[in-house]
Amino acid sequence: MPIVRPIRALRYGQDQLPHLDELISPAVRGEPEDRNVVGDVHSLNIRHLVRGDHGPLATEDEPPFTHAARLLRQWKEDGVLVRDGRPGIYVYEQAVDSLVRRGIVCLTHLNDGRLVPHELSRGGSSGTLATQLHAMGCQLSMVMAVVPDRQGLLADYLQSQPGRPWMQLVDGDGVRSRVWLDEDPANHLRLAAGLRDEPAVIADGHHRVTAALQHQANMAAEGPARRDSPWDYLMTLIVPASDPGLICRPSHRICASLGAAGLAFLDGLSATFEITALPTRSTAREWLAEGGPPRFVLVQKGKIRGLLLRPDAARALEVLPELLRDVDAAVLGALVLDPLAAAEHGQAWSRADGDTGGAASGSAFSHNKASAEDIAERAFSGEIDVAFLLRPTPPQQIVAVAEQGGLMPPKSTNFQPKPIKGLLINSLVSF
Repeated sequence: MPIVRPIRALRYGQDQLPHLDELISPAVRGEPEDRNVVGDVHSLNIRHLVRGDHGPLATEDEPPFTHAARLLRQWKEDGVLVRDGRPGIYVYEQAVDSLVRRGIVCLTHLNDGRLVPHELSRGGSSGTLATQLHAMGCQLSMVMAVVPDRQGLLADYLQSQPGRPWMQLVDGDGVRSRVWLDEDPANHLRLAAGLRDEPAVIADGHHRVTAALQHQANMAAEGPARRDSPWDYLMTLIVPASDPGLICRPSHRICASLGAAGLAFLDGLSATFEITALPTRSTAREWLAEGGPPRFVLVQKGKIRGLLLRPDAARALEVLPELLRDVDAAVLGALVLDPLAAAEHGQAWSRADGDTGGAASGSAFSHNKASAEDIAERAFSGEIDVAFLLRPTPPQQIVAVAEQGGLMPPKSTNFQPKPIKGLLINSLVSF
């Protein structure tokens, strides 16, 4: 089954396009992370659907997303949201400064085995998203996936988009977006055939894939089996791995508070790593940017050190599958973060599923810290005990690991910019 299928998208109607930048998310910088807060946005902003249960149509003691489903129905009846009459493939371009990334938005099948993960997911919001799908009958967000595109077919297609974009805007983070609509069945068939044997490696949205699979199972349990159903498909942004604008930033790690056992463990890292004193943070950036074996920057109060995996550390790497032994996030997790957590919390700390990511984001011992400057400053000043800075994982390495069935630790990657919400919606019902 091909990974590319055209979509009849639900989207903001023509009357809304002149102020579309006020209706998408992020519409403004610094929108609240609290999932119970919509924020100060336009009354028709997509966040009123995403954040679900707050607004003039909400009542108490209703199931989650009842208000959002009611609001969605009203927007469709009022023509705020309309559904395209013919299936199409949407070329979606995002640009930050001089970096430009293009991909196609289409449907991918959930069960053909070629929508593959590259990292473990701790699930977090998957249950909530599955509830949202069931209540609203639509996918409000798209998953982003990377294809090897070995024939260069997709890259060539994306470079050939002429003329005026169908939609364009600048979001609250300053990201410029443009969208073209291609309704030509010949192009759809050509892309589907050319990418038929390609895997689509999930780059962003593992939890949305999990939620879609949960919803699919729930729908199958509710009614008779069908050969093909709308909930068997997922709205996906597919980007070729060769795209020069495909940027994966690192997700750094912190340990906000360590005890004596953890600090003693860090003092013994010279057995596995060559340790270099780095005089300044700019020196640290230059040192970290070098190639070669896995390397990290360790920042503690008043000191910055570079950790380079020793050539004779091959035995230590045997705790990892071979295909992960040159993945920085996996090496840091296996040789530093998990042993450090065990030293702090006792030998009961273990992850049998291969999750070498330390602890969840937001804890005192966590990952997924995007700003190297921020956490380095906090660690150097002593506000937090430890920061580990990582190099970005190259997209080609991510695809290679996924194609071989490997899984990196959670939050090993951080693709930017994220697809924005509100441009396109995938309806799982006829209206």
